[in-house]
Amino acid sequence: MKIDSDVIQLLSQIGYLACLKGSVVDGQMIMDSVEANSDGNPAAMIGVAISRIYAGLYTEAVSVLNKVLNIEPEHLTAKTFLGIAFSELGESEKAFPLFKDVIAGGESDNSAVASFYLGEMNVAEITK
Repeated sequence: MKIDSDVIQLLSQIGYLACLKGSVVDGQMIMDSVEANSDGNPAAMIGVAISRIYAGLYTEAVSVLNKVLNIEPEHLTAKTFLGIAFSELGESEKAFPLFKDVIAGGESDNSAVASFYLGEMNVAEITK
C-alpha cells in the first residue's frame, strides 16, 4: 500500500515528536513503517535517519542519508543530518564540508544548524 505524501509528512512528524519526547523506540517504529510504505521517499528516509540519530545509531543514520544523497545529491536537509551523524561519530573531517555546503546553500533552518555544529568543531584542526 502506498501512503499519500501528506500522510507520510504527518506520520514523520509524529515519529520525530516521539523521539523528542524520549520515546525513541516508538519513534523508530513509526519511521520504519513510514519508510516501508513510502517507495523510497527521501523525506521518509530522512525521518528514519533522524530517529536513528536520536537513538545514537549514527552509523545507521549515515547509511540511510547516503541513500538519500544518491537520489538527491544536493538535498540540504540530508547533508545537515549527515554532518550531524558524522560529528557524533567523531568524524569532523567528513562533517565539515557538508556543513559548509549547507551554509552556502542558504536555507535558513539548515544553515543555522550547520553553523551551530561548525561552531562546536575545532575548525583549525580540520582545515590543516
